[in-house]
Amino acid sequence: MNGFNLLICAISFLSLETIDVEGYLGMNWGRLATQRMIPSMVVDLLMQNKINYVKLYSASDNVLEAFSETDVGLEVTMPNLYTQKLKNQADVIDWVVQIIVRHPNVHFMYVCIGTQPLSITFSNQTYPEAIQVLDWTQRALNLINKSEIKATMSHFTDVLIPVKKPSEGAFRANLEPNMTRSCQILQSNNAPIGLDVFPLLSVNDLFNGDTEFAFFENNSTSVFKDGDKTYSNVFEVMYDMFDVALEKVGCPNMTIIVDAIGWPTDGIKDGNIPNAQRFHQGLAKFVASKKGTPRRPGPIDAYIHNLSDENKINKSTGSFRRHWGIYKFDGQPKFNFDLQGLGRDVKLVPAVGITHMPKRWCIVNGDVGNDIDNTTRENFLDACDSTVDCTAMEAGASCSNLTETQKLSYVFNMGFQTAAQNVYNKSCYYNGYGKIVSDDPSTPFCTFPVEILAAEIPNFNGYARSLAHALKPSSISLMIAIMQTLFICFILMCTCHYNHTD
Repeated sequence: MNGFNLLICAISFLSLETIDVEGYLGMNWGRLATQRMIPSMVVDLLMQNKINYVKLYSASDNVLEAFSETDVGLEVTMPNLYTQKLKNQADVIDWVVQIIVRHPNVHFMYVCIGTQPLSITFSNQTYPEAIQVLDWTQRALNLINKSEIKATMSHFTDVLIPVKKPSEGAFRANLEPNMTRSCQILQSNNAPIGLDVFPLLSVNDLFNGDTEFAFFENNSTSVFKDGDKTYSNVFEVMYDMFDVALEKVGCPNMTIIVDAIGWPTDGIKDGNIPNAQRFHQGLAKFVASKKGTPRRPGPIDAYIHNLSDENKINKSTGSFRRHWGIYKFDGQPKFNFDLQGLGRDVKLVPAVGITHMPKRWCIVNGDVGNDIDNTTRENFLDACDSTVDCTAMEAGASCSNLTETQKLSYVFNMGFQTAAQNVYNKSCYYNGYGKIVSDDPSTPFCTFPVEILAAEIPNFNGYARSLAHALKPSSISLMIAIMQTLFICFILMCTCHYNHTD
C-alpha cells in the first residue's frame, strides 16, 4: 500500500462516523423548469412546512447560499456527466472545494454521486465511472476533515432482476460487479446506500397494474406471504428485495435511505391529484410509524420526489416525469397533505412573494379558427415536442379530452406563457390565428396556466463551469477555500516525501 492510501485509511478509521436513521420525511428539489421560484422563497417554504431535510439535484451557488445559516440538512447531487469529467482524485478535490468548502455555513449531510448512474429506465446510458468517483469523493471529504459528510449513491429498482418475492431478490448479472464494488465502498465508510422507488411504476411492471397495491392501506388483493413475512404493499416488497440483493453481494444490514419516492399527478394512467394525495398521506403515516418493513423493522429515512413540477425534464421515457411535484410551478400546493404523518387534512404552506404575469391567455381566434388547414394545425401541434410542454394533453392526462380547437388553444397559450407573454415578438400571433384574451379558457379538468415572473435565468448546467468562475463568493468563503486547498496540498506533499524516503 502506498503512502497516500495509508494516509487515507488512517484518516477514515480515525474519523468514522455512525449514521443514525431517524425516520424522517425529506424532500427532493429539482429545478429543470423554464421559470423558477428564487431559492430564498423555496427555502422559506421548506422551513415554514418544517421540512428539515432536502436533496438538491442542482447545487448552484445561489441555491446553496439560500440554505446558509439554516438547520436544513442537505444532500447534494453530483450530475452524471460530472462523473465522466472528473478523471482523478485531484479533480474530485477541486469539485469538493467548490461545492462543500466554499459554503461553510451550509449543513451538508450527503453527496450523492450521480442520479441512478447504473439504471437505464430513465436514461439511454449508464455511468459506471461513478463508482470510482464515489471512492474519490469520500477520500476528498475525509481529507478536508469533513468525514461526517458521506458520499453515497442511489439506484432505481431496475437494477434488480424482475421477481415478485423479496427473498428471490438479486441484482442483474451485468450490474453485479459494479453494485458489489459500490456497496463495499459505502460499507467501508459507514455510508448509506440510496434506493429510488416509484410504486405506481412497480405495480405496473410486477403486479399486473394493481394500483391498490401501490398504496399503504392494505386494501389490495395482491397481498402475499414470502416465508413467514407478509407483504401488503409494493414499497415493502421493493425495499426488502433490495436489501436481499445487497446481502447476496456481501453487504448485509446496510443503511438504506429511500432517496426518491413519489406519485405523479399527470401524464400516466392513475397519475392524478387524488391518488397522489392519498399516496403521500399514506407514505407520511408509514414513515412516522417507524415500523419499517417485514425484513427490516425500524425507522426509514425517505425523500419525497418532488417539490414542484419540472417542465424541462426529458419526457422520452414518460410524460409523467414532468409532473412529480406536490407543488405547482408557482409555489401553490396541489393538495392538502400532513407532512407530520398524523393523517390530518391540513394545507401545505404556499410560497410567499410569487408574482404572476397578468391574467392573459392566448387562444385560437374564433373568427379564423375554422380556416386552419390540417397541415398548419399539425405544424402548430408539433411545437409540443420542440418548444413547449404539452404533456397534460397526452392520453390519460388531465387535458386529453379537449376538443381539437381547445388543444390548439392550449398549445398557443403554452407558447405564449413560456415566452413571458411577450407581445413584441408576436408570441401570440401564430400566423394570425392566435388572439389574447382576459377570460380564462380552462375547463373543469384542464388548467390553462399563467406563468410566474421569471426571478432568475435558468442554468440547466447546475454548477459553475470552472474554479475561476466559482471563486466569487464572500471573502470569508474564499479565504476558507484557499486555506483548505493549501492544507490538502501540504498533505499531498508530505505523502510524496514519504513515498520518496520509503
